[in-house]
Amino acid sequence: MAAFRDFGRQGAIMTTRAFDIGTAIFFFFKRFGENPGGAIRIGVSQIVLCGLIGVAALYLLMPVWTSLAELIVLDEAGQLTEEVAVRHVFSILGSSLFLIMLSVPVGIALALMFQAAWLRFLAKGEVKPGLPFRLGGDEVRLLGVNLLYIAMAVALYIAIAIVMVIAGLGAALVVKGGGDSLGVGIGAGLLVAVAALAIAVAVLVVAVRLASAPALTIVEGRLRFFESWEATKGVFWHMLVSYIAVWALVMVLSSIVGFVVQIFLLGAMLPALMELVALEEAGTIVEPQMVFDALGSAFGNPFSIAALVVGFVLAYAMQLTLEGMWHGVGAYNAARVSGSGEGRDLDAPVLDKDHPMGASPGEG
Repeated sequence: MAAFRDFGRQGAIMTTRAFDIGTAIFFFFKRFGENPGGAIRIGVSQIVLCGLIGVAALYLLMPVWTSLAELIVLDEAGQLTEEVAVRHVFSILGSSLFLIMLSVPVGIALALMFQAAWLRFLAKGEVKPGLPFRLGGDEVRLLGVNLLYIAMAVALYIAIAIVMVIAGLGAALVVKGGGDSLGVGIGAGLLVAVAALAIAVAVLVVAVRLASAPALTIVEGRLRFFESWEATKGVFWHMLVSYIAVWALVMVLSSIVGFVVQIFLLGAMLPALMELVALEEAGTIVEPQMVFDALGSAFGNPFSIAALVVGFVLAYAMQLTLEGMWHGVGAYNAARVSGSGEGRDLDAPVLDKDHPMGASPGEG
């Protein structure tokens, strides 16, 4: 029976609908159109949660920033020796060592919860009720996938180093055996260039073929990593073109939104800049404390606060959109193979009448 199920699953993969590049590129927007409320809820929840944690971290670490600012002022005034300054810095950082250490597991847990929530939305069209973030099986399995990515990256790094060393030695032998002629130098350079090109192609192939692993893990509810290799079989070039197109769109959109965000940030800091320029033109020596006072006054302005909030929201919303577009390619392929979530009619496998599992309704 198990063998029959495996055969049935393989047959489903083989008869999965064709990879559509346009859908892959804009898959994030397709899912958004199917469930805009769910996508907005995930995004807003993520922004609010990150904002609350950021405010809490700023509050808890405020004594550290205050002490470091005071040290800077004293150092500028020449009231601290280098040895005393270093000792004070280590003392200040040591008092917050627990918070710094705590930030690592908290940051990893948050990243996994955010990743799982977005992948559930992209690959399955699913959004958890209430707060859409969880810390459970999906997140633990994604931790395993990410650790495998790290292990694969380390293995590739070692392999690349070995190949480049061999190529370098081969080039050196070519030069040593052929003398100082121009042709020998060109040949040695070509040998290294070919090795570098082969490495780049290999890394690209591995990256694309394993890109669907996180989404497959979410879809199937089991750790899936090398299974992504099978899921991307026959669609490597489709996925590569999709990723290149998404990368181009990301560059254009990030440039536009980045320019707009910079305008808002400049508007928020403009009062402080004008004050500092006025002091400089009056011949006043600008002390560090004057800079802090000017920034504090500027950021206490309601307009500056509003500009900072708008700039932050725009930047974060664009970051979420760009990440959603990037991960949407792998998620689309996982949904295409498994036929999961909303839009099943577009992504589900179509079985013919000769399949052991029976024909799909449209074929029967």
